[in-house]
Amino acid sequence: MSRLFISALALFASLLSAQEVQTLASGDDYLAFPTLIELGDEVLVSYKRGKSHAADAGARQELLRLERATGKVLSTGTLAEVKGEIMQMGEWVRFANGDVANYIDAQEAQGSLRTGLAVVRSNNGGTTFGPVQRLGVVDGMEYGYAFDSITRGSTTWMLVMTFANLTGGKLVFKTKSQPGSVDVIRSDDNGLTWRFVRRITAELGHAPINESAFMPHGDGFIVTARGYDNRQWLLRTDVAFKVLQKVDLNAAHDFITSHIGRPRLFQRDVSCYLLGRNWAAPGLMQLALFKFDPQTLDITRYVILDNAEKKPVADGYYAQPYWTERDGHTRFHVITYKRGSEKNASIVKQEMDWAAVK
Repeated sequence: MSRLFISALALFASLLSAQEVQTLASGDDYLAFPTLIELGDEVLVSYKRGKSHAADAGARQELLRLERATGKVLSTGTLAEVKGEIMQMGEWVRFANGDVANYIDAQEAQGSLRTGLAVVRSNNGGTTFGPVQRLGVVDGMEYGYAFDSITRGSTTWMLVMTFANLTGGKLVFKTKSQPGSVDVIRSDDNGLTWRFVRRITAELGHAPINESAFMPHGDGFIVTARGYDNRQWLLRTDVAFKVLQKVDLNAAHDFITSHIGRPRLFQRDVSCYLLGRNWAAPGLMQLALFKFDPQTLDITRYVILDNAEKKPVADGYYAQPYWTERDGHTRFHVITYKRGSEKNASIVKQEMDWAAVK
């Protein structure tokens, strides 16, 4: 057992006693895949309301408004619903002009084939949202799943994925086993139009990847990608997303035995972190936070945020963080979903002392 893993277990024991867990939404439906955006005094959370993890006919995107300071649920309601389609995996984007949008992984109700990215947009800072529209074709390619976005200055970049049944999708397949391509696209007019930038999949030698995330670093970016081949990649790129350095985290660390589900990257207090669902051992699902060196891409700290006790978790841990201040302490909040032995998954929020985590 590695030293990092032993220290992670010890740290989890101290976190558990100080951690506050709040159920934000639950019930007879299957609530999953939350994503968040901070808007002043509120945190907006989108999530799927359906009946199962996948092949979920009739599923819709819901919107939950959370009071940032107290964690109080202010309201819930429908964000996006299309008859005959599945609305899931909504990804928030904040544009330079203040508009916010939610890009949704839209699928056919029968067979779960992608129907092309759907989007709902707010022109008033998230107070109200317009009707469901489509991203459409970008430089000959239509995308079906958005993973992450970055806005710097007037430019917004977004990580998106191709699919064989969508326009242009078959052109990027190098082998029959390759599921699709993760691409970077950009907009310089607040999401009104987009253009192709780089194919991350090609930069990785056409490795089979899907769920990905990125963050700014210096003049370039750091990217992480989940592999269908149960590898987790961490990359450093230049400003044009050309890979300068890459690490297979599975090969480098024995406490990661497979991919990191729905990974998220962020920088806080000058340090860099990777958050997501970790398979610490075959069949063992945990929510984990990894601190890493952005120059070497080495993991330097490993924190188990949930399930160090190794209980059965059937589904969960697509997570995003935010922070608040209370009584002179920085509080770390993680919104995720979880299904243990229950029939359905719920949306939950964990809160803990950031000083103990970081």
